[in-house]
Amino acid sequence: MVRPSASGGGTHRGRKAARWGTYDPCGGCPGAPRLATSRCSRVPAQRRRDRARSSAAAAPVSPVTTSPATTGPPTTGPEHPGQPAAAPLGRVLLTDGLVAVVRPLAAGDLADLLALHGRLGERDRYLRFGTLHPADLAGHLERALAPGSGVLSLGARVRGRLVAAVHLYPLGDDAGEAALVVDPSWRDHGLGTALLEDLAAAAVRLGVRRFVAEVLAENGRMIEVLTDLGLPVDLAREDGVLHVDVRLHPDSRYAAASEDRYRQAAAAGLRAVLTPQSVAVVGAGRGEHSIGRAVLRSLRAAGFPGAVVAVNPHTDRIEDVPCWPSVAALPCTVDLAVVAVPVPALAGAVEQCGARGVRALVVLTSGVSGVPGLPERLRATADRWGMRLVGPNTVGVVGPGRAARLDTSFAPGVPPPGDVGLVAQSGGVAIAAVTGWARLGLGLSTLVSVGDAVDVGARDVLAWFDEDPGTALAVLHAEGEADLRGLVRTAAHLAARIPVLALRSGSSEAGRRAAVSHTARSVTARVVRDAAYTAGGIQAVDGLTDLAAAVGLLRGQPLPAGGTVAIVSNAGGSGVLAADACAAAGLAVDPLPDPVRRRLAAVLPPLAVTANPVDTGALVTPEQFAAALTALLDAPSVGAVLAVTVPTAVGDPADGVVAAATAAVGGGVPVIAVRPTQAEAAARLDLPGAPGERFLVSVPDPGTAARALAVADRRRAWLHRGEGRPLLPAGVDVVAARAVVGAVLARAPGGDWLRPPELDRLCRAAGLDAVPGTWVVDPAAAREAAAAVRGPVAVKGWVAGVLHKGDAGLLRLPVTDPAEAGRTVAEWSGRAGERWLGALVQPVVPPGDEFLVGAVRDPAAGPVVALGPGGRAADALGHRVHRLAPLTTGDVEEALEGTGLLGTAHGRGLYRAGIADALARVAWLADAVPEIAEVELNPLVVSASDARALDVRARVLPTG
Repeated sequence: MVRPSASGGGTHRGRKAARWGTYDPCGGCPGAPRLATSRCSRVPAQRRRDRARSSAAAAPVSPVTTSPATTGPPTTGPEHPGQPAAAPLGRVLLTDGLVAVVRPLAAGDLADLLALHGRLGERDRYLRFGTLHPADLAGHLERALAPGSGVLSLGARVRGRLVAAVHLYPLGDDAGEAALVVDPSWRDHGLGTALLEDLAAAAVRLGVRRFVAEVLAENGRMIEVLTDLGLPVDLAREDGVLHVDVRLHPDSRYAAASEDRYRQAAAAGLRAVLTPQSVAVVGAGRGEHSIGRAVLRSLRAAGFPGAVVAVNPHTDRIEDVPCWPSVAALPCTVDLAVVAVPVPALAGAVEQCGARGVRALVVLTSGVSGVPGLPERLRATADRWGMRLVGPNTVGVVGPGRAARLDTSFAPGVPPPGDVGLVAQSGGVAIAAVTGWARLGLGLSTLVSVGDAVDVGARDVLAWFDEDPGTALAVLHAEGEADLRGLVRTAAHLAARIPVLALRSGSSEAGRRAAVSHTARSVTARVVRDAAYTAGGIQAVDGLTDLAAAVGLLRGQPLPAGGTVAIVSNAGGSGVLAADACAAAGLAVDPLPDPVRRRLAAVLPPLAVTANPVDTGALVTPEQFAAALTALLDAPSVGAVLAVTVPTAVGDPADGVVAAATAAVGGGVPVIAVRPTQAEAAARLDLPGAPGERFLVSVPDPGTAARALAVADRRRAWLHRGEGRPLLPAGVDVVAARAVVGAVLARAPGGDWLRPPELDRLCRAAGLDAVPGTWVVDPAAAREAAAAVRGPVAVKGWVAGVLHKGDAGLLRLPVTDPAEAGRTVAEWSGRAGERWLGALVQPVVPPGDEFLVGAVRDPAAGPVVALGPGGRAADALGHRVHRLAPLTTGDVEEALEGTGLLGTAHGRGLYRAGIADALARVAWLADAVPEIAEVELNPLVVSASDARALDVRARVLPTG
C-alpha cells in the first residue's frame, strides 16, 4: 500500500506542515502503527526528505482537471475548520459501472474507518502497516481525522458503506505521502485508482506536486495501481522496499489512461440501463393513456426477453403483466426500474428502488425541475444507493438488439433496429429524428433520451457507443452539457472510429451570457459548443432535415476525397443555386480541368456547358447524364458530386444518377442527388446490385445537399488533421502569474479587473509583448510621465466600475503637451471623485492592423480562446474563431486561417508569427491560472514585422 512516513512526528514538520497544520502520526509513541514496512526506522524518512529537496518540482498542472491550481495557503472547509480543502462531495464510476460517493473524511467517520481496517486480512494488514498487530490504530486514525491535523483524507462509499479511504500526509518541498486502504471485497473495482485521482486533484490545489511513498516490493497490487494512473512514476528499490515518486504532472499517457477508465466505467454503468435482465415499471396505471402502461406495451412489442413486473397497488395485472403493491414488495431484485409516478411520489419511489437493490432507473416523470431541490435530491439518492439514473423528463431508452430488445419508451411504434446511436435531451427531437431516419431505411442501435440529465448525460452515452461494435454512427442532441470538456475527450475517441453528429439547439441571442468584455460577449452558448465540437470531431447541423441528409450521406456514401465539388444539372438555374449553396457551406466549386471538360463534351449534347456547374441541357438522356456523372466521378480533381435533376416535358435524367452511382460503387467519391420536385425531405435511392450499406440520398433543396456534403468534408478534414504538438510558449512563469492573481484576490476577495501595474506583471509572466506605460494617480505624475516619453502619448483613465474607457470619455490621444496630460488627469480625477483609481500614460504607437486575442473561462468547457478583428469595431467586423485551451500548433494554424483576415494579399504581409505567439500565450495563461475569468488583448496592433498589445484587460474570480 502507499504509506506515509514511518518515522516519528518530526517527519511531517517543516514548510508544508506549517502551511497545513501539524500532524504527529505516532502521537509520540514509537510503537504507533506504520503503513508499509515492518520497521520504524528514521533513515527512510530522512532519505525521502533528501530526495524531496533534490528533486525538481513537477509542472503545476492538475491531473484531473485541465487547469492547475493556485499555490498558496489552503482554504478551510466550513464543516471541518482547520482541515485542508479537498475535493467536494462527488462521485466516481467504478470499473463495473457502480457509483461510489467520494467526500472528505472527518472525525465523525472514525468508526466507519476503523471498521474498514477491521475487514483487512492478515496479509493486507502486513502490507498496510508492516506488522500484523499495529499499535494504537484507533489513536492514529483519530489524530489523522482531527481538525487541524494537516492530513487530507478522502473516503469512498458504495451504497452507504465506507469501502476505501486515502490519506495525504504533508511533507516539505511540495511533496506529500499517500496512504490507501481498500476493502478486500471491493478490490478490482477501480476504487484505489479513483481515490488517488481525486487525491491528486486536491493535492495540487494545496500546492503539492509529488506523491512520495514506500511500498514493500512484494506489494505488486499497489505498484500496479500507481503505475496504471498514467502519471510519471520513479521507482527505486532498497532493502526490499520500493521508493515511489509520483509526479502530479499529466501528459498524453495520463489523459489517455484516464479517458479509458472513464469510458469503460461509464459503458459498464449503462449495462443495467440498456441490457437489463429484468424490468419493473413503477407507476403503471390502468388507464389506456397511462405512460407506465404504454411502456409495458412497448416492452412487449419490442420482444424484450427478460422478466417484466409492474408496481400498482390497485390491481393484480396490467397488460398481462403481474403487479405488486410497492417496490419493496417485489418478489425479486430487478436490474432496471422505469418510474412513471407523479412528482410528489417520485422521491419516495426512487428511495424505495435503492433500498430494494435496483441497479438503474429510467425516470419518465416530468415537471421535476420546477420543484426546488428535487433534482439534487434524486441525484443524491441514486448516488447513495449506487444506481445510475436516466432522466427525469425522458421519453425512455431503447436498447441494442434486433430480434428482441429493450424498449422503455412511450413513442408511437417500435423504432426499427439498425446501427445509428442517438442520445437526445428532448424526447420530441428523438422521435422526430428516428422517424426521418426510418424513411432512409436506417434504424437504431441504441436510443437514450437523457431528459433533464440529473445523472446520465450525453458523455456517458457516447462512451456506450464507443464500446458498442453495433453502432456505426452516433448522433448527439444536448441543449446543455455540464461537462463539455469531458464530452470532448470521449467524443474525440469515438469520432476516430465512427462519425459523430450533433443537432444544435439553444443558439439564439437569448442564449448569450451577460458579459462586459468583447471576448466574453462573443462566447455565446453556440460558440462554446462549436469550439468543443470542433475539438471532439463532432460535426454539427442546425435542423432535423439537414441531420437526416447528413446521416444518410455518411451511412450510404464514402467520405469526400478532398477535391472540388462538381455540380451537374439538366437545369442551368438549379445548378447555379447549387453552386451558391456550396459556397455558403464553405465548399469549393472550382473550374474543371480541360481533360475533364473534353470528356464531358464528348458524351453530352452539343449545347451543353462543361464548366462547373455542368449544365447538360434539358434534352439530355439518362444515358448521357450517367456518362457525364461517371466522367466527373473518374476525375482526380473531383472530391464529391452534387447531381441536380428536374423532370421536363422532354425527359428526366434521374435514372442516370442511380446508374452511374451504381457503376461507381467502390470508388471514393460521394454522390448526393437533388430532386427539387420530390415531396420527402430526404429519400433513399437504392443501388441495384450494390452492397446493402451503399445507397444514395436524394433531397429536394440544393442547400440541404450542400450542407450534408460540408458535414462529410469536415469529417474527412478532422480525420486527416495533424495532431499538432501541445504548445508551451517559451519564457512563461506560472509562479509569477499566480502571484499576481493572488495579490489581486487579496485586495479584492470577490474578484476584480486588474489595474495597469498588475496587468504589467501578468504580461511579463506570460511573455506577452505589450506597449509599456506609466501608472500615475495625480496630475504632477502624469506631466512627468508624458515628458519622459518625448513624443505624443495616450492617456487612459481608470475609474472603478468603468471598463470601456473610450465609451466613458477616459481615453485621450494624441497628447503632445505634458501639461495637457496633467490637466486631463486633474479633470478625470475630479469628476470621478472616490472612484478614481489612476491613469496610464503610454507612447502612441504607429498604426497597424488591429486584432483581438482573448480568452474566457466557461463553467462547462473551461478556457475558450478567441481570435478575430479588434479595435472599437471588434464586435461588428469580420469572423471570430474560437478554440478550447490548451492549444496545439494545429489549433493555432486553424484559428489563423479561420478568421479570413490573413488570406488576402494584405493579410499575407502581416506578422503572422507574432499573432500566433500572442494567441498561444493568452491560451496558456487562461489554462494555467484558473482564477482568470477573462483576458483580452484588444487591440493587438500588427504590422509586417511586429505584433504588440496596445490595450490589455483581465478579470480574476476566486475558484472553488
